[in-house]
Amino acid sequence: MKKAGHLLAASLLLALAPWLGGCNDTAGGLTASTADGPRTPRFAARPGIRPSSVTVAFKSLDGAPPEVEARFVTAMSSALASRDIATAESSVADFIILGHLSAYPADNGTRVAWVWDVFDRNRNRRQRMDDAMTVRSAAGNPWAAVDERVLASVAGVTAEDLAGFLSNSPEAIAASSAAVPAVAAAPAPAVTGKPANALSFAAEER
Repeated sequence: MKKAGHLLAASLLLALAPWLGGCNDTAGGLTASTADGPRTPRFAARPGIRPSSVTVAFKSLDGAPPEVEARFVTAMSSALASRDIATAESSVADFIILGHLSAYPADNGTRVAWVWDVFDRNRNRRQRMDDAMTVRSAAGNPWAAVDERVLASVAGVTAEDLAGFLSNSPEAIAASSAAVPAVAAAPAPAVTGKPANALSFAAEER
């Protein structure tokens, strides 16, 4: 039985070159859309299937300065926990996620764009999730416009899309079906208020 825990801080950042060797692309990329106004999630959650039936590991976030990356960890941690997404070490997670976050000057402000590639245990890319939003800001360093509000928005959109993808994945459907008899036969464990699997950021290996 998988031991799932909500993310309190993002998973370890590791060197990607050895892992990426041999990765296969099995899903077409999504067309980026703006997140400037009301947004409809890309994936409708599958009724009865919890995202936490499977686990994910955020293996990298490229593009952002270290200080923005550190603040994003907090935002993403909260967003994942609120959407029932469980994390694990990358060596045992069902899905590995690699991301890129960028900010650049745009008309009337700063354009913030992000992309996440979701791989399965066999290193097949199963989904690409990308999006962008415009932030009103003065001219200057684009990253200066990426405050906690912006990071929370990016994290929220990411977690919403990821939860929908996970709940529709064959892995989650199979895990949920297998767990039903066990849940019916065994009493619920006592809630201690402590996460089953708390992970923390580590410096990326160079």
